[in-house]
Amino acid sequence: MTMKSTGLKLTFAAAMMATVAVPALADDAPAYGSISGYLAVESDYRYRGISQNNNEITPEGSLNWTGPMGFYAGTWLARTDWGGKNPGFEMDIYGGKHFDIYGTDLNVEAYYYSYPDYDAHGGPKASYFEMQGILSHSFDKLTLSLTGAYSPEWSLEGGDGWYGAGTASYALTDWLTVSGTVGRQYVELAPKDYWHWDVGFTAVYKSFSLDVRYVGNDIKKADAGFWMANKDATKDTVKVNLTYNFTLL
Repeated sequence: MTMKSTGLKLTFAAAMMATVAVPALADDAPAYGSISGYLAVESDYRYRGISQNNNEITPEGSLNWTGPMGFYAGTWLARTDWGGKNPGFEMDIYGGKHFDIYGTDLNVEAYYYSYPDYDAHGGPKASYFEMQGILSHSFDKLTLSLTGAYSPEWSLEGGDGWYGAGTASYALTDWLTVSGTVGRQYVELAPKDYWHWDVGFTAVYKSFSLDVRYVGNDIKKADAGFWMANKDATKDTVKVNLTYNFTLL
């Protein structure tokens, strides 16, 4: 599944955060499924290269059910601040299925980005829906992924939204991985679509993982206001994420 954090605003709050937290596919799960999740704190919640919490420290967490035949569902929660602490948090709901295509994993996912306390002041709503597809294949220590996503109505009535990204991760040791992502976001009413990128390391120790990552984008200062009220939200940064992974069932 796709989990925001290093991670989904996510990003994929780093590409490897998703890899570390992804539960096993159906063949490895009990017949009734399994429940797992994570709790994390990161120096800045970045989604596709843009800060979603006013460049401030962000707590977040996720709870996921992994069922038979590759099906899964879950929810993801994080603190947000787009300006004036509005909205105060994000609560996403998602579900999908993994398909094994000759050793390549195809993940088809429906994802709903929800901002329950967003005050629209009579204007457009912030919450929106996105359909995602992720192809992943491992070549020994190297894993490559391609992501494509479409939203019929972007947040705040931005019109059609399209997204594409590529991610590469390489296991340097059994506890240290280097990874990077390059993606492009298009939104119909945006002044211009943009590229974003990140590169960093993820270290794992037992149930804990630490991700340190450089995050950037090519959004012009004049266009930053469309993507976030706080124009500093689009500046490049180094982001740190500490995650505790757990299994309930």
